[in-house]
Amino acid sequence: MNFPASPMASLKLQDVTHQLVQEFIAELQEMLEDLTAGEMSAQQQKVLDKIIGFFDKEMAEHDLEEENDIFPMLLSMQDAQMDEQVSVLRADHEALRLGWQELKYRIELMLSTPRSDPAPLYASFANYTQRFASHLVLEESIQFSPEVQALLQRWDG
Repeated sequence: MNFPASPMASLKLQDVTHQLVQEFIAELQEMLEDLTAGEMSAQQQKVLDKIIGFFDKEMAEHDLEEENDIFPMLLSMQDAQMDEQVSVLRADHEALRLGWQELKYRIELMLSTPRSDPAPLYASFANYTQRFASHLVLEESIQFSPEVQALLQRWDG
């Protein structure tokens, strides 16, 4: 199997990405009203471009790293409950990818047609943020479980 050289270091990087997601979601939430009103400042547009770039690139890479490096290590535990949780995490990744594409579409649509009905944008934002929050709770409950911590210690030697 192909596990990361240092699973603990890999998970710390994952944590940094999770923190960035939460920060970017908060920043996006703060600008939704200006976005829907067509009153985005140049600074807000720069931040929005950064957020979109992050979710398009870094989040995709983050999910692939988890799927290719972390999940196989978790599956190596050969535990039925862990197998089910990893299956849920994989499904979450797909739902989050699709949710991001929908949210990005709604953002871009609102940028091109300001003052249009904001309800679809707000609904898409709420769906994405709720899915991410539940995904993060599950990931962290796995990551910080005694069994996984023991596994990580063995791999990090």
